[in-house]
This record gives sequence, C-alpha cells and structure tokens, in this order.
Amino acid sequence: METEIENLLAWAETKGIEINGCSPKQLHGRGVGIVATRALKAGEVILRVPTDTLRSLANTPPSIIASLPGASVHAILACSLCLDTTSSLSAWRAVFPSKADIHAVLPICWPSELRALLPHTAATLLGKQSAKFQKDWATVEAVYAPQLSKEDFLYGWLLVNTRSFYHTTRQTAKLPKEDHMVLQPVADLFNHSPAGWCAGAFTASAFTITTQEPHAAGQELFIKYGSHGNDFLLVEYGFTLPPPLNAWDETCLDPHVCHALTAAGQRPVLEDAGFWGGYMLDRETACYRTHVALRTLCLTPLQWRAVLDGERDEDRDQRRVDAELVRVLRRYEEDIVERIRDVEEATAGDELSREGLRDRWVQIQELVVGTRRRLEEQ
Repeated sequence: METEIENLLAWAETKGIEINGCSPKQLHGRGVGIVATRALKAGEVILRVPTDTLRSLANTPPSIIASLPGASVHAILACSLCLDTTSSLSAWRAVFPSKADIHAVLPICWPSELRALLPHTAATLLGKQSAKFQKDWATVEAVYAPQLSKEDFLYGWLLVNTRSFYHTTRQTAKLPKEDHMVLQPVADLFNHSPAGWCAGAFTASAFTITTQEPHAAGQELFIKYGSHGNDFLLVEYGFTLPPPLNAWDETCLDPHVCHALTAAGQRPVLEDAGFWGGYMLDRETACYRTHVALRTLCLTPLQWRAVLDGERDEDRDQRRVDAELVRVLRRYEEDIVERIRDVEEATAGDELSREGLRDRWVQIQELVVGTRRRLEEQ
C-alpha cells in the first residue's frame, strides 16, 4: 500500500491538492487513514482540495447524466466510478477498499443468515438502504446492463455511499438533500470520530480540513461524519465504535416494549395519543416516549391522561415505571444473550462480518445491562 499512497500523493499534487502536516497511512486492521506527520497546532489547514477536483454531478460526463434521466445523484456518481476507465482515476482508485473489504463489513452484502441476526434498528436501516439501492439499480440496469453488472454497480454505489461528502451547489440546490453528494480524493481517507475531530468546510474555491486542537506527530486525524449511533454506522459505513467512544449510541426497545403493551391491550390508546413505537434507550436513560408508554401499565386511564396533560406529577409514579422498564430490559438481555450465541455459532459469511455483528450486540448488551443495574440500585 505504500507505493499506492505515494502514487496518490504525487497525483494529488498535480491536481493542486495541498496536504500540510499529514499523510495517508495504512492502519492495522482499519484500512487507510490520515495521520499527522509532524506536531500540529489548533487552527492549521491540513488539507485543501480545489473545487474543480471534486467528483460531482457538475463534472460527470454529460453522456452518463443524459442516459439516466430522473436517476439519483448517488446512482449517477456510482455509474461514473464504474464506467470511468481513464488513467486520471487510477491513482485514486488504488487506495479504495477492495470489493472483498466492502463485502465483509457492510451488512447489505452479507448472506441472509447474518442479516437476520441484525439488531432491530440496524435491520430497519438496512431495509431502507436496500430499497434505495434496488431503485437505483433498476434505473441503471435498464440502460447499462449487461455492460455493467449488478455486483459491480453495488460496489461503486457503496463506495459513493461510504466516501461522499454533502455539498450544495447551484446545480443540486433544488434536489433532495440526499442528492447533495460529491466525492473528493484524499479527504475521503479521513476516518470518523465523534470527538477530537478536524473541521471540514466548503468555500467557492475549495474544501478544507482544519485542526481544532493540537495533535502529536503520528497521531491519527479524524473528521466527524455526524452524530450517529452504532447501528447507523454499521449499516452505512461498516464499522462501530466501542463504548464509551460513541456518546450517540442507542438501541431500540420496540420489540420488547410493544410486546408488553400489546399483551396489556394498550396499543389503541397509545396509537391514538401518538405514542406507539419509537422507544429508544441511550447511554443515559430510556426516552420520554418509553416512559409515557410504560406508564399505561402502571396507572388507570384517567391517571395516565392526567400525567400526559400535566395535571399529575410524573415523578409520583416513577418507581413503578422504572420497575416496568427493568422487566423490559431483563427480557431484552435474554434476547441479546441468544443473539450473541447465534452469531458465535454462525458459519455463514466472512469472519470479519461475524465479528462486527457480535461486537454490535455486545455494545447493546452494555447499554441495556448498565441501565438496568442503575435502576435497580436506585
């Protein structure tokens, strides 16, 4: 990979990309990232990518755009990556993750046996992602098959999905937000961190990345992809962050809360009040919707409505609500133990896929067990 990185840097220089005090580096078990090559101060611009170097709708070959009327920008950029055989892309393409790498970490590529073991939120996100891909492929297939296979298009589509930046231009301003996508060399090698990240910014002439705090030589430099939980990171990017690095992590309690509420006949009441489903648990507590829903199991209908209307102090019944939540979390714990065992016994797919899936369930286990213990100790 050292040769590929050297070629990328040489190519980037010819494109006017300015790299200051940092460089791509192969990181053990994590692909390519960006590390500081010297001590960096806060406020240093460490990367500047000229606007005309961005790979966007604006510089996609007109023939591709014309052949895909109504296609998403995501699909158009993916097609452009797949069909571009010019030497201008070769140095950049050489540092892309391989097709095998992509297949190992992204659930959309996993066999059905592993996808069936995804947590509820991840499975829901994957369903939406798969529908989006199938829609894009239907558009592309009608024009470019068999020249472009579904497998190759999926690879290009996932490269765009995992490496694009959101950038609004005159050309994309009227398009949906998800179509404000550009690809950019070198900048796409920065990994994600929810803390200690460098700031990215677009101007009319360039995209820049600037340090926000000092960094020592050899330290990895990050940007922030967004405030995302680990289910989102797993489905969209193919990785998760171990606790407590991801302060935004959460898990959905719907399968267990909804089961308890349905058994007690509370679903119609909660649907009528707009509180059915969407029950989440983060590192601190269960969400307000969860407490409202579980309160139906503790109070009479008149008492519950009084709390909802602000006529009854919700703290008055909090211990009873917490007891219901503990029962839900205990059921969830039992389910998690089963899912971890299922993953450990699975033989389908890549070992790296199974490791990533098991890690996700262990992270959820820590969220659930930690909350349950805090409640029981109160």
